[in-house]
Amino acid sequence: MALRLIEIYCPPEKPDIDESLDRENMVDMWLEKNEDGGKTIRVLCEVEYSEGIMSQASDIGEGYDKFRLVLLAVEATIPKAEEKEKEDEEESGSHPGVRPSGYPASINGDEDKVHRISTVEMYEDVKEMVDLSGVYLTLTAMSTVVAATGMLRDNPAIVIGAMVIAPLLGPNVGLSLATTLGDQKLLKRSLKSLSVGFFLAFILSILLGFILEVAVDARELITRTEVSYGDIALGIAAGIAGVLSFTRGISAAVIGVMVAVALLPPLVATGLFIGAGEYELARRAGILTFTYVICFNLAGILTLLTQGVTPKSWREKREETKFSPYAIVLWVVLLAVMAGVIYLQ
Repeated sequence: MALRLIEIYCPPEKPDIDESLDRENMVDMWLEKNEDGGKTIRVLCEVEYSEGIMSQASDIGEGYDKFRLVLLAVEATIPKAEEKEKEDEEESGSHPGVRPSGYPASINGDEDKVHRISTVEMYEDVKEMVDLSGVYLTLTAMSTVVAATGMLRDNPAIVIGAMVIAPLLGPNVGLSLATTLGDQKLLKRSLKSLSVGFFLAFILSILLGFILEVAVDARELITRTEVSYGDIALGIAAGIAGVLSFTRGISAAVIGVMVAVALLPPLVATGLFIGAGEYELARRAGILTFTYVICFNLAGILTLLTQGVTPKSWREKREETKFSPYAIVLWVVLLAVMAGVIYLQ
């Protein structure tokens, strides 16, 4: 059972926030009076309930001076926290409602459980992963060299090794999350990181293809030029699995491998073919690369929406209404275009 500790610092003007919190979904709660007349509330809860409790607290306390809400991951507790067993209620026959988080409520009344980490936690994780840092550029360059070496040697084990170090998960998840929330600032940062990473890998692959001898009939290379509707299914599966795993708080290193499987090898193959002067093969590998990018991001957006990841404030909702639907339509149109190109191959 994954746990989160929520620390709420209540200002002197509003010290009674704890009285308005729903305690049913808490594992435990502690209260501490502060010297200034305020109060510190510490709530231990399952990760699935953290968004609902944080939303309740922020709705009450936001706007007051010195109000602060801190979310911490919990490795373990002693004594061990036991999951609450809730009696199943009989189905009423009515359709499920909608929770405050935007996630559809289950029929059994478990209305605050969102089956994922909170949107705030997700957003902070993504912000760190889309930073255009020296480490990001170094890992991109090294994964490109490793992938190119593996494909030139026709060695799938080396290619798989490149997937482990490729840092492509962050910018792609950031792009999906930014589109879902209508967050243009995060969108620009994600696009910048993704574009620079792709450009670096592309240019480096071209140089390697120009300098080294490229055996164009190597299986690890030639398979990246074979594009079919099955690749659309693979890209969508990678997007759903990648984003779904990310929202469940699974290690980014584990999720990133699947994302890199789809994106890095065809991108590197495109550059190698261009460096070797094989422009037709490069074109086909490029189509596969763009197909995966489009499928991953469209599937990621739909997965986030299905999980109830939505803006909270009115301003963000207005941005979402204005921006997010158009972005989704754009991804759908691009996917339709790529499907047409694949059909004409």
